[in-house]
Amino acid sequence: MSRKPFTLRQAVLSGGAAAAGTSAGTIAETIASHVPGVGPLATAVVALWVLDKLHALIDDTES
Repeated sequence: MSRKPFTLRQAVLSGGAAAAGTSAGTIAETIASHVPGVGPLATAVVALWVLDKLHALIDDTES
């Protein structure tokens, strides 16, 4: 079974979401350093949110 290639669109979406999530996680850890686990949680939530928004923004289907 052949694998589908990783497209430029997928790379842009993943990279943008990872960058935004990492930034948000760092800020959350800095602000709420007394709350354990807030950085990774913020990273995951923001990355998924940005991925969803970028996917909708760069939608390649015809309407």
